[in-house]
Amino acid sequence: MTTAPMRVLVLEPYFGGSHRAVLDVLVEGLSAQGFAFDLLTLPARKWKWRMRGSAITMAEEARGLASLWREANPDGEPGRARPHCPWDLIYASTFVNLAEFIALSGAATAGVPTVVYFHENQLLYPTRHTAEWDYQFPLTNITSALAANRCLFNSRYNMDGFIGEIPGFLREFPDHHPQGVAERIAAKSEVLSPPFDPGPFDAAPAERCGRVRIVWPHRWEHDKDPESFFAAVGSLADEGLDFEVAVCGQSFRETQPAVTEAATALGERLVHVGEPETADDYARLLASADVAVSTARNEFFGLAMAEACYAGCAPVVPDRLAYPELYPAECRYGSQEELIARLRSAITDRPSPSSYRHVAEPFTIGSLLPRYAEVFLAVAQG
Repeated sequence: MTTAPMRVLVLEPYFGGSHRAVLDVLVEGLSAQGFAFDLLTLPARKWKWRMRGSAITMAEEARGLASLWREANPDGEPGRARPHCPWDLIYASTFVNLAEFIALSGAATAGVPTVVYFHENQLLYPTRHTAEWDYQFPLTNITSALAANRCLFNSRYNMDGFIGEIPGFLREFPDHHPQGVAERIAAKSEVLSPPFDPGPFDAAPAERCGRVRIVWPHRWEHDKDPESFFAAVGSLADEGLDFEVAVCGQSFRETQPAVTEAATALGERLVHVGEPETADDYARLLASADVAVSTARNEFFGLAMAEACYAGCAPVVPDRLAYPELYPAECRYGSQEELIARLRSAITDRPSPSSYRHVAEPFTIGSLLPRYAEVFLAVAQG
């Protein structure tokens, strides 16, 4: 490492949810190791507009920061690999078009190496209504990957799916089909899991309730398929089994009425509904549960399930998406009937607390921080 702090410019146009959670813990951890960060962020709303326009906003902000830095350091900053530039590395989310940002920021970021992190990718993202202009979103991912020095993906499912879909997508061009794009991106890509902070979960009391508690810890959107979850627990309730349900996760205006209606139909079995107010509240809720369930139709990693495992829950996940590479076979189900059967078994034969914590331990910030530091330094130093 250079004698001066390595400076990283972070670009996150969707600063909320798992994007923010991962970035917060990563910045805190690397700062403690001597890295310095400038964060350019935008609120987590209207993601399509963020992908279309955030490069314009962020390039202007970067130029302003660079101008202020040069005024304060007219002779540069000795001891850094790039003494006349504010930053040694750019770390970008896929919600910004990195190629556009580099072009628009001009001299402010000229020659600065770049890393793009794929929390998700638009080639695999499920859409209910696709219009021709929506092709711009996967194309933004592709051009960002081409512009970056290194591409990081949160799972192999994410990386292999994105790279594998590129040739077919590019054949949609009416002519002049680019060649070798997937191969060029693959050559500079790797999997690096997203970290989470284990602190709140370590501090949460491991107090189990009288009844088996099943938690569904996901944002309330169609791609997480809450309908399948409520159908499963509703079926078990009709059988007369004694259990309780906690539903937590970010709600949205379009989905909240339907989820609330389905949840309240569980009657006294429903012990919590809605997003916990604080990280500590969230940790305590997960620590109070026995089983955590995913019914996702779209999941590139699933940070909430990893946190639930660490908090002491037994995971029940679909045998698809990123889950097969993260969870053992006994935790996965292939059909709605299998989901119901696994939950029935957990209710009648309560799982031991923390029996799957080892599944989540590799994703704590303590486990992953050395690799992030290694990648950042390697890319920055060329």
